[in-house]
Amino acid sequence: MFDFQTEDYDSLDNSQLKKLADYWMRQYLLATTENSGGYYLCPLKNKRYRAEEMHVSHFVDRGALATRYSLDNCHLISKQSNSYDAQIPKEGYKSLHHYEYELFLGEKKVKELIELSKEFRIFAKEDYIEKIKFFRNV
Repeated sequence: MFDFQTEDYDSLDNSQLKKLADYWMRQYLLATTENSGGYYLCPLKNKRYRAEEMHVSHFVDRGALATRYSLDNCHLISKQSNSYDAQIPKEGYKSLHHYEYELFLGEKKVKELIELSKEFRIFAKEDYIEKIKFFRNV
């Protein structure tokens, strides 16, 4: 089983560091997002959900490394929206989820994120470690 509490980053390869960075980003978002009794507001559904019902959702696909860990691009979004609404077609958009995400972000932020995502980025070990340390030290 993978040890998400490890601080022995040198022993990890890039794939493991990416996994660790993703984990700590979620922990960071959970720690810094307002909640009421452990229920987090999904800004797309305007409804509260338990932490286990919330996903870290990326407006620009997480495959784009320039925006993968951007706090403007990543938000706690309900599983309902991120998994299910993402499969519902919406004319002019990738899905209902993406339509609602665009409304939440606003036109200016959407354009900024799309432009930023076009930047070619490769993550070295040090880049992942930097992200892990940032997200870990809330």
